[in-house]
Order: sequence, then structure tokens, then C-alpha cells
Amino acid sequence: TGAASGIGRATAVTLARGGAAVVAAGLDPAGLAATVADILAGGGRAEAAEADCSRRDALDELAALTEDRFGGCDVLVNNAAVYPSRPWHEIDEAEWDRVFAVNARGYFLACRAFYPLLRRRGSASVVNVSSITYFLGSTRLAHYVSSKGAVIGLTRALAREAGPDGIRVNAVAPGAIPTAAERLPGRDVERYAAEVLTAQAIKRRGTPEDVAAAIAFLAGDAAAFITGQTLVVDGGWHMH
Repeated sequence: TGAASGIGRATAVTLARGGAAVVAAGLDPAGLAATVADILAGGGRAEAAEADCSRRDALDELAALTEDRFGGCDVLVNNAAVYPSRPWHEIDEAEWDRVFAVNARGYFLACRAFYPLLRRRGSASVVNVSSITYFLGSTRLAHYVSSKGAVIGLTRALAREAGPDGIRVNAVAPGAIPTAAERLPGRDVERYAAEVLTAQAIKRRGTPEDVAAAIAFLAGDAAAFITGQTLVVDGGWHMH
């Protein structure tokens, strides 16, 4: 999910290069088409699916499409997210609920929708995208930070319950990756980038491909005995 740009697109392309057939889902038709075009240009297999990943009916339809188009599902990557920014005391209930609807409830609903397909495989993987902001307690993002903490809690709980069905559930927590999410209102992007480099042990900016590589690792057979974990991909900013 959230495959139209940034980490989602990089993950879709990375998995396709590894041999996966990909259903790229999200709300931006042009972005999804570009993701699929990248995959097809590399000789991969992909299908775009416009879907509101906060809605149960849309996710049920996405699972049905995946089964119809590719015969099942081995890997679910929950990546869709929204990230409005404002002081915590200015966040109203509607905005709080919208952030949680996409960033937390949507992940739960996606796991519910795809569970029968994943269980049928006998060995399958879910990778949920959290965020370093949960570990840092980042300001002006109280609802986003809270939702990303919920993702880690969900990851741990599902790992326990889905493990007997052969389903591994892990999370990645990306650091400051230069995507649209970084360009928040009122933020001096150049100053922020300098602060990030000062905080990181690795003195370069991370890329969506860095995160995609971690997701592909957790999704694949090399991580066959890893579940319930959160892998922080942030260049050594928060050492978790």
C-alpha cells in the first residue's frame, strides 16, 4: 500500500526485481501508473490498484484483486500513511481520527483482508512501516507519532497470533528519508537536513531504496526465523 511514490514505490520496484509479482495500491492513479511502468520496464509483473487503504471494503476488494490477478499473496507491505503537522493542542478529533484510520486501523484492516491468502501459503510475511518518530517523540506530529507506535504494537501482537499459521509479522522504522513527508509546512528543509546528518552515525541522507532493501529482507526467506521485530533504518540516529 502507499505504492505511488517514495518508500512505497521503491519497495514495489525492489520486490519486483527480486521476482515478486506486485499489486501497487494507493490513491494516486498517476503515481501508481508510474510505479507499474518502472516495474514493467525492468521486465517485472505488476498491477496498479486504486484503493483507499483506510476502508475495509477497499481492502477486501484489493485482496480479491490480488488473488484473481496473481493467485494469492505471499507478502503484504503496509506502507500507506498520512502525516499532517501542527502543535498537539491544535489537532482536532477529525484530524486525529483520519491519521489513525490510515496509519493504524488501515494496517489492521489490510491484515484482516489478506489473512486468508497469507495463511493459505503456509509461509508468508507481513511488513508494517512504522517510523523513527515513535522512538524520538517528534514534535508537531502527536497523532502521527502515536499511530506509528500503534503499528509496532500491532506488529508484536499479530506476530504472536499469526505465527502458528506460518505468517511472520515485522516492522521497519525509517529515519529521515527525503520524500514528500519531509517537506512539512514551516520546516526549513535545508536546516532540517543538516540536523539529520549531525544526528546520524552515517553521514549521508537515507534513500527510499535503503528502506526498501530492509523491507525486502524481512519479507524474504533470509528472515525466516525473524518475527515480531522492528528494524530501524535511520543511519544510526536512534540505536534501537
